[in-house]
Amino acid sequence: MAPRILLLLPQLPQDPSSGAARTAQTAAEMALQSGFDVRALATTATERALHADPVAHLRALNLEPEIRPASSHSARELRFQQRGIPYTLLDTGRFSIAQWEKTHGRQFDRLFDETLLSFNPDIVFTYGGLPGDIRRLRRARQRHIRIAFCVFNMSYLDAAFFRNIDIVTTPSEFLRRRYLHLIGVDSTVLPTPIEFDDVLAPNHDPIFVTIVNPSVEKGLFFFARLAEELGRTQPKIAVLAIESRGTAGNVVQAALGGGFDLRRHESIMISPPVPTPRDIFANTRILLVPSVWEEPSGRVAAEALVNSVPPIVSNRGGLEESCNGAGFVLPLPDDLTIHTRKPVSPQAVQPWLDAIVQLCFDENEYQRQAAKARQASSLYLRENLTPRYAAFFHHALSLPGKP
Repeated sequence: MAPRILLLLPQLPQDPSSGAARTAQTAAEMALQSGFDVRALATTATERALHADPVAHLRALNLEPEIRPASSHSARELRFQQRGIPYTLLDTGRFSIAQWEKTHGRQFDRLFDETLLSFNPDIVFTYGGLPGDIRRLRRARQRHIRIAFCVFNMSYLDAAFFRNIDIVTTPSEFLRRRYLHLIGVDSTVLPTPIEFDDVLAPNHDPIFVTIVNPSVEKGLFFFARLAEELGRTQPKIAVLAIESRGTAGNVVQAALGGGFDLRRHESIMISPPVPTPRDIFANTRILLVPSVWEEPSGRVAAEALVNSVPPIVSNRGGLEESCNGAGFVLPLPDDLTIHTRKPVSPQAVQPWLDAIVQLCFDENEYQRQAAKARQASSLYLRENLTPRYAAFFHHALSLPGKP
């Protein structure tokens, strides 16, 4: 009998705005490819700023869920199969990832318990540190199920949290070192897995300088100034911001707070969220990732490499590691933090502006950087990563388990 893995997520695995969800989903698919039996239990909560109908979203991905309708005491459930993995999703409606537990936690717990009984997993592969997440991990532990935990951020810096966890994976050496240094928890570094079918644009028309999710932590107040300088001095360069948690309203208000109005520039556009990452890169020439917080890794930068798109990223966290020698790693002002609420100075964005201008108007240099990106993307090839993820799960099975 094949060893069994339950992918357990507090949000939609197909959430286009969540790198964590898509990373965990692709890791589960690689486990399936390696001979594990895999099932998934999750919710429809997403990280998007605006609620989208989950059924419509799944249908846009050519998935047709079986809908078990809601009743007076339960929410509807969606069931379907994607790339060989059966999914059960609890429709948590308009509630965010942090809010659905109060209303839907009891039903999700029931689905979880039913899955433990019917599927009897050897490993629960998961992330999330809210009380409901911890409660479910304890229940799995009582059944002597191994817990393989994904750490994608700095939200778990408490050694006590890991008492019920057998094995940990992080997406970068940067994040591994941070946890080891601060709380003594070591982990297995596994680069971000990429599902090329979702990420690789079939046709590429390199037009836009693109930023995804212009939120505060992703560099909103840096991007506002950079967009202003590009619109003012380089109106032939098309700039695109794609909404996620960060919205068009956030971008406009950030700029207005600095005394300028980006709406006057015809070269600056803002798009609603897109169904798949490949929709981002079909028309992207350069990807901007001016993250202010210390990114544990940079999934969107890796996705750019897969599309031969040069990324320009900040020098914070694991972004440079994710670029694997390609693209440009440029500084942000030292005083720019997640608490900053005004655009940076024009001087602060000048190195970024210079790099963008060169990549937009020097075609030979652009093609050289595109080739470097394409070469660097080999780090994320499924054939290279699948054996490493399979070894991680087999190692989890070999552990004696915690009492």
